[in-house]
Amino acid sequence: MALALTGLVLAGILAERRELWLDEYHTWWLSTMSLPSLWTFVTGDVHPPLYFALMNGWQRLASDSPLALRLPSLLAYTASVFVFAAALRPAGGTAAVRSAAVALFALSPALVYYGSEARMYALTVLLATASLACIVRLHDERGATRQSDATATALAVAAALLVYTHYTGLFFVCGVGLAWLLRCLRRRAEWRPFVRFAVLAGVGTVLWLPVILEQRARKTAIDRLHLAAVAATGPASTPATRANGTAAANTPGGTAAAATPGMIPWARSLAMSTASIMGVFPAPGVVLAGLLAAPFLVLVVGVLMALRSRDELAFTLLVVFAVSAAGTLIVPISRRYLLVAAPALFLLLWRGLVALHRLRPALVLAGPAAAVVSLAGCLRMTTTPEAHPLAHIASVIRADTTRLPVHIISNYAAVPLRYHLRGDRPPTMHGFPVNVEAWWASQAFKGWATVPVTRDSTEAWLGAHAAPDLWLVQFEADFQDPWQYMADGLDRRYVRTEVAADVLRGTSWHLYRLTTRHGARP
Repeated sequence: MALALTGLVLAGILAERRELWLDEYHTWWLSTMSLPSLWTFVTGDVHPPLYFALMNGWQRLASDSPLALRLPSLLAYTASVFVFAAALRPAGGTAAVRSAAVALFALSPALVYYGSEARMYALTVLLATASLACIVRLHDERGATRQSDATATALAVAAALLVYTHYTGLFFVCGVGLAWLLRCLRRRAEWRPFVRFAVLAGVGTVLWLPVILEQRARKTAIDRLHLAAVAATGPASTPATRANGTAAANTPGGTAAAATPGMIPWARSLAMSTASIMGVFPAPGVVLAGLLAAPFLVLVVGVLMALRSRDELAFTLLVVFAVSAAGTLIVPISRRYLLVAAPALFLLLWRGLVALHRLRPALVLAGPAAAVVSLAGCLRMTTTPEAHPLAHIASVIRADTTRLPVHIISNYAAVPLRYHLRGDRPPTMHGFPVNVEAWWASQAFKGWATVPVTRDSTEAWLGAHAAPDLWLVQFEADFQDPWQYMADGLDRRYVRTEVAADVLRGTSWHLYRLTTRHGARP
């Protein structure tokens, strides 16, 4: 209880201090849609529907403040701590070992961070933890047919819901199935519960499979449109293009690990993401990182000891973690995509603690030492100064009594500004290359994707939105004009004055006041 409360307090501090980031504004936008529009959107998007359907219902009961939007994730994080603790009780080990394992889970900086975010990741962790709790129970119920059938059914339901929450759940479910199949082949588990799980989880997943394949094909088609636009309209690269590409990779909460070809970079990024989940990375220096990692290395030795002693539960957890982590080979490496494997990782460390305790009880101190490292990572997050660039931009625009139109370079970045400027008489806003509403109306599939930008579309947009004076909001990481057609066109027509540069420095956001240049052609 105390550990769950500590983690909840830390996550609550983050939820209150941090400004929403782009994907969370996406959650807000979907939560305000009607149910038919929401369904049309999620089937055309690259995400499954469960979290957004839940948030749509939540929005009808709660406000749309940042804390209200993040509250379901806070509750899911807290519930996952209790489910994790409950999974350890029937499986043996001393109270000290169980407490250390729960502390590692509850104080994981990544779990705390994403437990304070209005996205589906905390719910993903909860469902993955519930699935693994069923697996732990199945290990204890071997030979009890009725109980095993009921637990296998619960596992299948949790696994299917996981897939409908985030597609990384597919790798997790494959890991569970593979580990269980291997145990059945080795005669370490019974076939009947496994077949029940495989059939129920398989049917639940297959029902959504046509949508997954359609979403994947659509995403591939959109990528081809973007590549064709790049090839047809301008030079391949400029310094601005490279800078914008770097900014796009550094999403909030990530580990700066972008999609990089090759096994060595992938393994390095995976190691960094895993270390970030446990609180070791980022560290200011190699020596300090080594010291922080020391207790975790002791736990890894315990895991190896457990595997050597033929700990069947440790073997199952290792397979689940390995398959879940290997799934990131086909998606950009980011710790938020690795969160589905985090419960298996911490349960593995628990098995390592059990093995260390059997060898020498004093070695269990590695668990509390590792938890202190994780807690330090959480405290570092909660004490880091937080910028609120969008709130500041909105306050400047709202204070403008002339109510100039607002031009936003990106249709994606238009959503967060609409959130902050909602209410009575919001200013007229134009997204580039199209408004969000126009983009929504023009897309047959209605999913979340940016519109390919060409020189012709840029110049047409400039011609259609001429105004004597205006505000310009630019988001660097989503700036889709690498050949500066937009900037050149604006500079021919307007004098650009940057506003609040000191406040917005280092945030990727820029605010400009544009005034008609003397003698400029309309």
